[in-house]
Amino acid sequence: MANRPGKAAILRAAVEVMGEDGYEGSSIRDMATRAGVSVAALYHHFPSKLELLREFLDEAHEVTLTRLDRRLAAADRSPAAQLDELVATLIATHLHDDFARLASNVALREYTRLNPPERGAIDEKRRRLLLLVESVIVDGLRSGDFTCDEPQETARAIVTLCSSLVEPFAEMERTMPEVIELYQGFARRLVGPA
Repeated sequence: MANRPGKAAILRAAVEVMGEDGYEGSSIRDMATRAGVSVAALYHHFPSKLELLREFLDEAHEVTLTRLDRRLAAADRSPAAQLDELVATLIATHLHDDFARLASNVALREYTRLNPPERGAIDEKRRRLLLLVESVIVDGLRSGDFTCDEPQETARAIVTLCSSLVEPFAEMERTMPEVIELYQGFARRLVGPA
């Protein structure tokens, strides 16, 4: 008996198709073909293309938040080290391989297609990410390591910088560690080291 792809494999194949062709340009048939399943099998797991997108976004944000929590807990507790770890983890999450880059493009471009109730759940996870970055900045302000005036907007700028690298990464002609180091420097300047 052949090993049939499960829900995770189908989701991955669908994200690849959406990443290459965009949400509008991708079809359930193309997604099923990429996953090696029938259209009926895909619909068994995901009742619609929009539900597939919602589940991907929910899972992607949860994975990112869990990864950040784990990496920050293991990092040095100084605000500068925490900030560096945040930047490194966010950038690596978006750039670490071809699938990560496709998935990041889908997450950034297609998120607004969700209906308000489903989008609200994703918005909450996006707020959690922003609050996590902001809390590192606030800790740095309290300790005197950082001097920025707008911790929330500085956090938003850092998240935006780290998530906007997918498109220009190939043109940058730098390795991922070099990009991380460069953007850690940008983030440190944004928080205004004392």
